Amino acid sequence: MIEKIKFQTLSKYLIPSLGGSIGGLSVSHELWIVLMPISLSILWSGFNQKISNYLWGFFFVLISHHWLIYLHPLTWLGYTWLASLIISFSILIICSIFGGLLISLWGFLGESLFIKRNLFSYTNYQIFIKILFLSCLWALGELILKQTPFFWIGVGESLIPGDLYLSGLARWCGASGLCTIQLMIGFWLFFIYEHWRQKIKFRKIFYIGILIIINLHFIGAFLITPQKRAIDFPVALWQTNIPTREKGFINNKLMYQKLFSAQKDAISKDAKLLITPEGTLDFAFIMENPSLIDIFAGGFRISEKHLKSSLLAFKKGDKSYSDFIDKHRLVPLGEKLPNILNRFSVGFSSLGGLHSGQASRFFNWDKTPLAIAICYEISDGLEIRKAIQLGSELIISISNLDPYPIKVQKQFISLASLRSIENNRDNVIISNTGPTGLIRNDGRIANLLPTSIEQVNIVYPNFLTSRTIYNRVGDKPLLILSIILISLNLRSMKRSTN
Repeated sequence: MIEKIKFQTLSKYLIPSLGGSIGGLSVSHELWIVLMPISLSILWSGFNQKISNYLWGFFFVLISHHWLIYLHPLTWLGYTWLASLIISFSILIICSIFGGLLISLWGFLGESLFIKRNLFSYTNYQIFIKILFLSCLWALGELILKQTPFFWIGVGESLIPGDLYLSGLARWCGASGLCTIQLMIGFWLFFIYEHWRQKIKFRKIFYIGILIIINLHFIGAFLITPQKRAIDFPVALWQTNIPTREKGFINNKLMYQKLFSAQKDAISKDAKLLITPEGTLDFAFIMENPSLIDIFAGGFRISEKHLKSSLLAFKKGDKSYSDFIDKHRLVPLGEKLPNILNRFSVGFSSLGGLHSGQASRFFNWDKTPLAIAICYEISDGLEIRKAIQLGSELIISISNLDPYPIKVQKQFISLASLRSIENNRDNVIISNTGPTGLIRNDGRIANLLPTSIEQVNIVYPNFLTSRTIYNRVGDKPLLILSIILISLNLRSMKRSTN
């Protein structure tokens, strides 16, 4: 009896921790199709238990965002080795605690508003509208977090490369819709398991669920059917392979020599445009000779005595940039330090901290409308969608993902791919150490360079104008559905109490 109690106590803490870890591991992983549904079913199995929700959320963020510890060592910024280690781990732990609290809040709302008694005391219809509402509520939570700097990747964007066909539904419902669908699939697995455990018939629910999931995949696959592509606009991508910690040792004269060499390489491959990663050029960089080709260069500029990270546009024949778009969403602590902490450090940016630019990601260059995402901004699908609505025909995503591991590069690809599917736009991606290549409008990846090599890669993006249902209506259907579900659930609760 004592051993049974010990096992139940262990399970109470171990199972949700394992479930969250599996979910964190499955983010942007090839095995998503197996791991994430299992993880979400474990979440649903204890979602009305505060400790279960907290542990699932804590470990989900801990594993999916473990790359934050790669901030260490920060000795190159003047911190001691021990202080750097403490800072890096503290950031990860704080984010994990915050994730646990958010999932606990979600579970509390579900427990207090709907699930007051045994699950099977409700009809299947009542269960459906309650769980659908909780799934929509989660999706709305991710949508809200995306508008803050404290969000990178969540359940909604986690499918690629694990399930590209289901991701195709983003053409209709966006990342928020995919989030809702994934949570419903997770509950379906949990529901079947509970039926089996309590020896209740479940074949009908099982077959209906399988049929729905198969149809969703067929629809998603149809929506992202590959189309004939043009190859009339070659773009050169210069993967510099210059780690952040080494960039400070490269002066502007040497950087110009590297840029000049990349220009010649691009021209030899008949490129019409050269793009460099985020933060390539220093704010004091000078083009010694007229540019040999049109260039989009990630770099820094001074505006009103403020330092900004930008995409700088150089026209062929010019020595200085003629247009620019500044980075709006800055990485908390990584690029923008709270004023109270400024006296302790120059900030995690070696340049002393950055200032934000305009929120709009729309960039009209040489009469060609573009949507620009600089690193962290790829997680904000709302602003990219707005840029497409203004007429952008191509997404360009530049980043600087060193010193982070391959895990964050895969997450970046997942985010960029979903932005392409949502808006039916090609997405040119380029980072200092990778990933660098082209994500087509159907979410499929083309011409991806190996990581950690310096090379000029040629891609052939298509400039597209047609818009998707999601791009036109956004997340309005999710909001409307949530309001309807509130009404249905309130009506159901009144009937239950009468």
